[in-house]
Amino acid sequence: MKIEIIERPELKAAVLRIPRDGKWVREAWKEISVLLEGNPAVTDREHGYVFVPEWQWATEVTTLWVGMTVDRLDGLPAGVETITIPPKRFAKLIVQGDHSQMEAAYGSLAQWFRDSSYDRDISEGSFSYEKNPLQPVNPFDIPADVIDHFDYEIYAPLHAEGKTSLLPPAYPEIIGVEVRRGSAGRRLVGLEMDVNQKEINPAVAIPHFWQEVMPRLSETKDRKKPYATIGLYLYEPPFGPGQNFRYLAGVEIMPDSKEPIPEGMVERTIPDHDSVVITYRGKASGFGRVWDYFHGYWMPRQADYDAIDDYEYELHDHRFVGADDEASVFELHFPVRKRIRDARLTEKIVVDEKGGHALQDLRGEHIRMVSFQGAKLYGMDMRDTQLKHVNFVHASLEHIYFAGVHVRSIQMGGTLFEDIRRPDAAESRLEGEPGTKGWVNVEPVVFRDSDLSTAVFENCDLSDVNITGCKLEGLRIDGIPIAELLDLYRKTS
Repeated sequence: MKIEIIERPELKAAVLRIPRDGKWVREAWKEISVLLEGNPAVTDREHGYVFVPEWQWATEVTTLWVGMTVDRLDGLPAGVETITIPPKRFAKLIVQGDHSQMEAAYGSLAQWFRDSSYDRDISEGSFSYEKNPLQPVNPFDIPADVIDHFDYEIYAPLHAEGKTSLLPPAYPEIIGVEVRRGSAGRRLVGLEMDVNQKEINPAVAIPHFWQEVMPRLSETKDRKKPYATIGLYLYEPPFGPGQNFRYLAGVEIMPDSKEPIPEGMVERTIPDHDSVVITYRGKASGFGRVWDYFHGYWMPRQADYDAIDDYEYELHDHRFVGADDEASVFELHFPVRKRIRDARLTEKIVVDEKGGHALQDLRGEHIRMVSFQGAKLYGMDMRDTQLKHVNFVHASLEHIYFAGVHVRSIQMGGTLFEDIRRPDAAESRLEGEPGTKGWVNVEPVVFRDSDLSTAVFENCDLSDVNITGCKLEGLRIDGIPIAELLDLYRKTS
């Protein structure tokens, strides 16, 4: 369920105080409607309001106030109380559906406060409120034990200090931040482009790319509602500011769609990770501020999540009214995973020169006879490490920096090497500390005295590969038997 952070101006209301009971809510509405009929102070007759005293959550909410908004507090009938809520920031959630969906909405709001960077304002005198539309059906006319459909807005107040400061004055265009639960893999269809930031400016290239993409989106079938366009950023290690990426501009399709992908388009799936969803209001030219906020402000001020660097995506729905319109609203989704408390093998600490991270210091230690089965090893500095007699069956190695590594006496049946890349440099730069920024090793990769029989090479760059003194019986390239080809070459030359 989508929760939005909004600023609300001062609100005044004429109300009746009642016990917390659905029957009393309806009786109070009937009474306040009669008392305020024709009163010029009433500003909104399209909605009925129920106010909840937030400070009572510390024990139990026993009291409610029911009423209408007004523009002044004088001239009201006898017996009517008044509430004034100062200008304030609220978490807004729309409730729509039956009893189970209403309960799920309140549960979602409670979970959001536990996961997000906000504190709920439960101080004395703080109110949340429910805003109920009176058309086409007035919910207050339906008995509490009969009503089976709900449609109203919840406004939960945010504390003005503490965690709420994660929306600082320095980022006025950031209007909402929340951790949103992941859903089953979302299927995207669209056009892709490569963005080399040394050659092109993404802030210019991406809007131009959308101009090319938009006329073709009508070709996509089974689009998921509510309609939105999505820009997916795909990254490869090493991660960092200014890195190159692939960008998909497209739409989400139904998960069970069997429709063919339009010619020239590609399909990608967004994994089901949780995401920090940052809502931005303003021109597209200032959208880069969202990255500044997430990486430079939000992440350092929380300790519950780790960023997933492989991808992120922007979402534009009905709130987007144009790239140059200050009123446009965008969302940027940054995938995250819940941070797990790390097991400590030592209390000694060393600071990693490459990323500035504090690492457990096991340098020079001898570790023998250890089972890491099912363990997750992340952020490991393994330079100059020796691994002997290690069982890696079914292990997964990802985002590994191999340079100058010596691998010997390895059994690799069923092993998959995928997306293996050489450094993007013309020559080695070996000065400085190995593995840190600016250190590059582009020396050849050597396979020596190895059994690579039955191996499969698919879609690999084998340019300038040198094969010397190897058994070639049965070796084929694109179906051509190489041993026969070499034999023919020798005879003709």
